[in-house]
This record gives sequence, C-alpha cells and structure tokens, in this order.
Amino acid sequence: MNLNGATGNGVRSAGPGVVPNERLTTMTRFRISVLIASLMLATAPVCQGDAIDEHLAAIAEVGREAAGSTAARQACNALAEQDASVLPRLLAAMQTTNPVAANWYRTAYEAIVARQIGKPQPGFPVDELRALLLDTKNSGRVRRLVLALCDRLEPGFAAAFIPARLDDPEFRADAVDAALSAGQTALEDGDSETARGLLRQAFEHARTSDQVVRAAGKLTVLGEPADVVAHLGLVVDWWMIGPFDAPQFSGFEQVFPPEQVVDLQAEYACQQGRTLRWIRHRTDDPLGLVDLVQALAPAAEAVGYAYTELEAPRDMAAQLRCGADDNCAVWLNGEQVFAREQWLNGVRFDRFTAPVQLQQGKNRVLVKIGQGPQHKNPDVPNNWSLYVRFCDEAGTGVGLRSMLPTTAEEQR
Repeated sequence: MNLNGATGNGVRSAGPGVVPNERLTTMTRFRISVLIASLMLATAPVCQGDAIDEHLAAIAEVGREAAGSTAARQACNALAEQDASVLPRLLAAMQTTNPVAANWYRTAYEAIVARQIGKPQPGFPVDELRALLLDTKNSGRVRRLVLALCDRLEPGFAAAFIPARLDDPEFRADAVDAALSAGQTALEDGDSETARGLLRQAFEHARTSDQVVRAAGKLTVLGEPADVVAHLGLVVDWWMIGPFDAPQFSGFEQVFPPEQVVDLQAEYACQQGRTLRWIRHRTDDPLGLVDLVQALAPAAEAVGYAYTELEAPRDMAAQLRCGADDNCAVWLNGEQVFAREQWLNGVRFDRFTAPVQLQQGKNRVLVKIGQGPQHKNPDVPNNWSLYVRFCDEAGTGVGLRSMLPTTAEEQR
C-alpha cells in the first residue's frame, strides 16, 4: 500500500483503457451503481453511529479493581469486530487519562489491525491515520502506534518520516538520533562538510542532555564551537558558602544567615572554631554539576548555599530545573520558587521542574542545599551536589548571561 498515493478508502483513479463515464450506457451505469452499493454494504461496520459511541462510552466508564470490566469487555469485543474505518475513533478515545480504558481501546485497535493486515488488500483509512500522525496535539502514545502501523503498511515509511521531525515534540529525539547517526556515517566516509551540517543540525535541535553532549563532542572533533552551557541554560558560575551545622535532619527547616541577606563580604562563626566565608566557584562539569564536597568541604548533617546573578534580555516565563543530593530550596529575586525535602537520595539531572518568571536585567538566585548524615555503610561516599538550569518548556536555554560579581567588593 502506497501511503503517499492511496486515497482514504483505497480507491484509485481509472487508468488507461477505462471507458469514460459519459460513454457508458444507462444500463451499465445502473449495474455499476448496484455493484458499488453491494460492496459498501458488504464492508460496512457491524454496528454504526451511536452504537459505536455507546461501546466507547462503556469502556470510558471502566474503573480500578475491575469496576465496569464486564461491560468494557463486551464493548471491546464488539469494537474489535468492526472494520478499519473505526480506527481513528479508537485512537482518539485512547487519549484518555484512564489507563484501564486506554488498554481496552488498544486491545480492540490491535485486533482490528491484525485482522486487516492478514488480508491480501488491507483496507485502512490512510488519510485519516496520516492526519492523526502529523497532528502534534495528539498524544505521543497514539502517534507512535500510527507510525508503527504506517511502517507495516509501507516498509521504510518511518525511516523517511523521522529525519524531518526535528521540531516535533514527540519525535524530536528520534530525529536527532537519525541526524547523529547520519553525521557519524558521513564522518567515517570522509565527508566532513556533510557531517558538520548534520551534527550542527543535531546539536541545535537536541533537548536531552545526553544528545546535546554527544552532538557537541562530535562537533568539537571537527573544530566546530558548541556551547552546551548556553544551549541547555546551565548555571555554572556561583558564590558559595558552608557547611553550616545542621544536626538530625534539621537543615531544611532551619534558617541560616544567607536566607535573610546575601552579603558576600560577611563571615560566620560555626562550631569547632570554624569561620565560613563566601568563595567563588565555577564548575567545569559538562552538565553543570556542582560538587559541594569539592567546592566547600566534606560534610554530614550540614547546609550549604550557592548564589548567582543572571541577566535576562526581557521579562519572560521560564522553567527552573534542578536536582540536589540531598535536597534543595531555591529563591528567585527574594521569593522562594522551589523547595523539596528529601534525604539520603541521589542527584539527577532535571529531577525537579518549577515555573518561574524572570525579569529583564538582573535576577538574583539563591539555592540552599541540605546534606544528611553519613550513610550507615561507611564505604558509601557522602555525596553533596547540585544541578540548576533555566530553560523553556522544551528544555532550551532562555539566553541568560552570568553577571555575577567576580569579587565580594563588587556586589551591588
């Protein structure tokens, strides 16, 4: 089946040698009309209109712990007997927030597809399926089902479809992978110019950290610049202070001086005769990971702070994405915009997301990072770390520039 040339019902225009309609006799036209009507009746769904709606509604009512499952099973069986024309309606219904109902819809969908695929000339509503696939407002689960079906009907369809989806929120990562693979092949073939173009394309459209780093690494080999920090909106430049003593998991709730005022020239006396001062720290980690053990000191049952200033080109909505070992709270321009208390957990890139409003010009960012007690197994390292970045919903940096004072005296 050619998905590019077939019509929605599989009928094609008449080829050479077919008698034009105006030359048909009245009797011939009558016989053709009767034949078409017979074929339409023979291939019509078992149930029409409202009956299908009733089956879809019965499945929509299914709940957890088998509530409504008998009616849902009966409806699923009835839908599974329909022809392929019902598939778009099943796929639309599948985009429910009810996972049990979605599974029943999918069961009916797969039964219809399996039956049609087994026919010498499968009859699928190709145009409607393609429309579902191309509409980015549809759920990724449904669009991937349709893509898999299109690829079965026309082998090679997915391979041709994916590379063009670099701006598609569902298939972007697949398209970037395709560009990375094609770029690598070009490199191995000695075609550095083609490789450079493909890898640049991959880097500019990549939104996941692993793909961004991979593309940047390959571009660097070719002598091409690739600013991962700007692309992902990583915050890598900080003033830091700590560790403040915070025994028995008290650090998250306890308020230390930096939360009241950030004074980069201040000094604070702590237990055991220690004096804490703000220090300048810039991480060189590829994804902006700040290792507080390295930047400040090894610690247990403690709190550290990181402060930065970022310049925004305009007022804008953005996302704060962060993660910390063990936990963190974030203030933006004096207002707390994120806080999560979790102890004895590892750090992950983009673990948490919070909406924020950046203002044109300087934006002040303060982060509090809690550290729990030493693990009961002394061989387990007591990691203490932080990720912070500002990006749009897709994960692209929003063009912030570090304007952090290089010395404490420069603080304004």
